[in-house]
Amino acid sequence: MSKRASLLFIAFFAVLSLIAVMPKPASASITKPSFPGFTLKFVDASYDVPTIYTIDPYTGATVTHAGYHVQNRTVEVSIKNHPFTKYEADGQIIDFYVNIRMKGHYSEDWINIYSPSRGFLTQSESEYTKIAFSLDDNEFPFWDNFAQRGIVDFQVEALMGSVHRIINGSATDILQMAPWIFEGEKSGWSETQTITIPTSAISPPDSSTPDQELQQEPFPIALLITAIGVSVAIVSVSLLVYFKKRHVKSIRREI
Repeated sequence: MSKRASLLFIAFFAVLSLIAVMPKPASASITKPSFPGFTLKFVDASYDVPTIYTIDPYTGATVTHAGYHVQNRTVEVSIKNHPFTKYEADGQIIDFYVNIRMKGHYSEDWINIYSPSRGFLTQSESEYTKIAFSLDDNEFPFWDNFAQRGIVDFQVEALMGSVHRIINGSATDILQMAPWIFEGEKSGWSETQTITIPTSAISPPDSSTPDQELQQEPFPIALLITAIGVSVAIVSVSLLVYFKKRHVKSIRREI
């Protein structure tokens, strides 16, 4: 083992040792939180960007910036805040957290949106804590779960306690030797609320891309005048030749 690797190994276990001797919160002294009230709302903030036309300042050509549709739909979860002031106990910060889970209405498998390692939702300073989950950005927790329509179940849970690391002596993976955990009291999961994702009105797909430039060259006036002049000259010369030939023929007949 190299000297650098040895130092990193020693430093890691030094951190584990510190975690092992850190005081843990007294869970028995923490009051069990009540179920948080919450509501669900489907928000469709989709919009259309209109087609606009500009003039190229150098060529005078008309430039078309094609319009397009922006799909922006979210599910908003609004949670009633619980009166609470965080405090310290046995060297740990005791705070009030909220967890949310969801599933397809016809599935039995719940998806926890938050966790100790990812962090829990903390309360805002207003009366409600609001969080919006996008349906169109291919982001967690809606990984391509919906095309245009779907029914989703939600539950929320209140947690009162601390989030910290512990020693996992049975772990064989170095990344799992000091996992994050929550220690405290939980309200348990609330009753299920369901929301239906309606079919949104979507504009037909545009074959052009935003800001695509379609230049339409104006027909030059000078070129038009030149073309007319050439045409008149050709007709005049043709008539002159025609009448000259007729005049020559008539003279020959007279002779």
